[in-house]
Amino acid sequence: MENPAAFLPAKPICLNCALHTVCWNSHWLRGLLVDHVHTVEIPLFNAYCKSCHETISYWPEFVLPYQCEPLETHEQVAVEHLEGCSIRESAAEIGYDPRTLSRWLRRIFDQAKILLGKAVSRILYLIGTEQLPLPSMTVDEVAALLFAWLHRLAEVTGFSRRRRLMGLCNLIGNGDWDLWGAPVGKARSRMDCAPAPG
Repeated sequence: MENPAAFLPAKPICLNCALHTVCWNSHWLRGLLVDHVHTVEIPLFNAYCKSCHETISYWPEFVLPYQCEPLETHEQVAVEHLEGCSIRESAAEIGYDPRTLSRWLRRIFDQAKILLGKAVSRILYLIGTEQLPLPSMTVDEVAALLFAWLHRLAEVTGFSRRRRLMGLCNLIGNGDWDLWGAPVGKARSRMDCAPAPG
């Protein structure tokens, strides 16, 4: 947040073809509820591909599309729920409606179920470990296992922000998983959906 341009690549690249001509296009201000009450405006940036006639948006990994809370807030609710805290308790702690938190959890856990195999395969590939069979589990167990594997990857790679494991998941997804925890709407990934390595 102190240096928003620091996370940008030196040169923007088209997600459809690296040979296309891409130029920086614009930036806009996005409100973020940093402490559940006060809004801070941060700039987000996009580039434009002249061949595809599409914009390419660059989001910091602590921001989720369509959500005004930072990713840590969503992750805090998910982790507390997995540790046995009720939705009402979490909602009272941050001053939100329990139904809002319930929607967050449903999205996160639904996507955890979809992403588990891909994410664990990618993590095992990155840390150089053999693929392991994944047992049949409930959605809560799936989410807990995914967080555990992401925590292991954070330890191995030195990813210091341990309350931002969902952001780490988005990063290793190379753009395919960047809607984790947010409603998909009409958004789509322009990445070629190659199978996860490993």
